[in-house]
Amino acid sequence: MVVLFRVSKLATAIVLAAFAAVWTLHPWMTGGTSPFAEVNGADGLELTVAEGSATATGAIFRFENATDREWQFGQEYWIEKLEDGEWKEIKSLRARAFDALSYLLAPHSVREEVYSFSDSYGRLTSGEYRLVKELLRERSGGWESHYIAAEFAVE
Repeated sequence: MVVLFRVSKLATAIVLAAFAAVWTLHPWMTGGTSPFAEVNGADGLELTVAEGSATATGAIFRFENATDREWQFGQEYWIEKLEDGEWKEIKSLRARAFDALSYLLAPHSVREEVYSFSDSYGRLTSGEYRLVKELLRERSGGWESHYIAAEFAVE
């Protein structure tokens, strides 16, 4: 029984080490063409990256609302990579889950948020990327939705 326990412990250690190597060195793949036909089409809404903050594992993003209306957004985001002049979605390393929280973006305000990509994507390789977010506002009869994106480079 002791031998079986040692083999099981060794097998577990090997699996965990292999998983860690894949997690940090995962040669993630891009998927198809971006599903976001239009981004940054809403007047007065802008998403940018705080200067010098973009790394292979995260960045600080700056939301700007220059409109007279309140907008909101959740935790969900998408990362895409520019390949051959076309934005391609990046496949996540695992299924992603987000809390159903809503963050408010008041009229004529700026808000900064820190996003960590490593949990979902590992370390991004060098290249041009963009983070896409959905912004919503309540209207009579439903919701208005716009997608905004901020481009950034990873060295």
